[in-house]
Amino acid sequence: MGTKNCPETPRQKMINMMYLVLTAMLALNVAAETLQAFKIVDSSLMKTYLSFSDKNETLITNFKSAYEINPGKVEKWMEMAYQVHAKSDSIVRYLIDTKEMLALMAKAQPKKPDEELTDEFPFIVTNNRDTLILESQDDLNASPVVMLTQERGAELQTLLNQFKQELIAMVDDSSVINNLNSAIDVDDPDRNLLPGSGQSMNFRTWSQQNFEATPVIAAVTLISKLQIDVRNAESAVLRHLYNQIDAASFKFTGLKATVIPEASYIFQGQPYKARIFLSAEDSTQKLEVFVNGSTLPLKTEGNEAIYTFTPNEIGVFKYRGQIKYRNPDGDGYSYKDFEQEYQVARPAVTISPTKMNVLYKDLKNPIDIAVPGIPSDKLRPVVTNGTIYKEGDLWIIEPSDLDNLGERTKVIVNAELNGSQRPMGEMVFRVKRVPDPKATVAKMSSGAIPREQLRLQQIVSATLEDFDFDLSFEVTKFDMSVPTSGGLTTTLHSNSFRFTDEQKRLLNGLGAGDKVSFENIFAKIAGDKNDVERKLSPIILTVQ
Repeated sequence: MGTKNCPETPRQKMINMMYLVLTAMLALNVAAETLQAFKIVDSSLMKTYLSFSDKNETLITNFKSAYEINPGKVEKWMEMAYQVHAKSDSIVRYLIDTKEMLALMAKAQPKKPDEELTDEFPFIVTNNRDTLILESQDDLNASPVVMLTQERGAELQTLLNQFKQELIAMVDDSSVINNLNSAIDVDDPDRNLLPGSGQSMNFRTWSQQNFEATPVIAAVTLISKLQIDVRNAESAVLRHLYNQIDAASFKFTGLKATVIPEASYIFQGQPYKARIFLSAEDSTQKLEVFVNGSTLPLKTEGNEAIYTFTPNEIGVFKYRGQIKYRNPDGDGYSYKDFEQEYQVARPAVTISPTKMNVLYKDLKNPIDIAVPGIPSDKLRPVVTNGTIYKEGDLWIIEPSDLDNLGERTKVIVNAELNGSQRPMGEMVFRVKRVPDPKATVAKMSSGAIPREQLRLQQIVSATLEDFDFDLSFEVTKFDMSVPTSGGLTTTLHSNSFRFTDEQKRLLNGLGAGDKVSFENIFAKIAGDKNDVERKLSPIILTVQ
């Protein structure tokens, strides 16, 4: 990517803005909080600096790789890149030395070998890899002494401007030059002139503006920002130089023959199609591709050769070939070998019911459908009895008619391949009615029940036993019969699953040995208005 597409990043703008805000806060004498903020910003700046440094090292490595492939065309740009990298390293070392001078002036102490760093105080790492802990981060003397009295600031300003001009001399792209001017801006502020006199007033140099009456942590933070500015400028020039390498010089670690088939798993009778090209593609190259020893090259489309054939046998096969291309210097040709494996199989499909090996009418029956080597979004299943549709990762079948023998219900799976649909397979299903639930009172359908337990019951339940679907039934009506005096039987009706008040009074009058029966029990699938009521087996209980 060219440098003109890499302007100052939002992160860099944010860092600049944060430093300006914190400097303004210092002018308002915000003490401890401001010092803590500078410490946090400095820590963040160093992380960004390390990131920039790593990226620049990667760019230098890219120059080395490109030089190994084509020394003649890369040498000039690589030497310039090395110069930029060396100049940047020199400036960064100077900045780190300046930090060390500031820290020592503020009586920073070296970290002991067994001492652990904490968040309490900021620290710097010197060029000798020593760590200095800056406990007196609010020291107001170190910055003006080192940067103004000892004139370290003016010297730094001169070095940075000289560095910027040396980089500008290496490029001829206005966008890169603008980036450099923006990245390294250490000019003195404009002079304020007295009206009508032409004389300046309140003139302050860049060094005075940034280091006069400045806490040492603020000065260290500014220098950390300058380290980032230097690496940012270095990065802009390195990218520009790298883009100057002729595209024909192959700016990669190597050349690789690439084969991209539409599918490596195909079916008997299905065409095989693959794209074969150089991964380090060069639009000026007129490549020729030969397959399986053929002396005639494949037809090309643009800069790609298209290889297509129709297999007639089942199994695993390979094909081999060569790509012929002109050398980067235009002198002669080179060859790259390639090999590709493919598999031919009979059409196959897997259709698996996820609940049971049968479909149920009036239910959403989820099934898995998969074809080896075919994405699920390319499958087009149909069902001959009912409807099938996708819900999440599963297919749902809702049969419309019963089919106990599996004579009319078939799932047929097609796959969309190369713009047409091909049959993958099919499976026959039986369609059954959802089995009847079992009616119970107190989870009992027969047997002896304690009198007190019976009196506590309120409803007649209907439960599907050993059924894998999450399905519930609701009793819609039932009759209850109990013995009364004189050997007679009284029967009371309920139009719901609940006992009526009259039924409860009869139950409360029962004694040991009496029998109670629940008959004409009807139930339907809960919440399904279209389900037909079904009559359930009676319940006969003996009171204990």
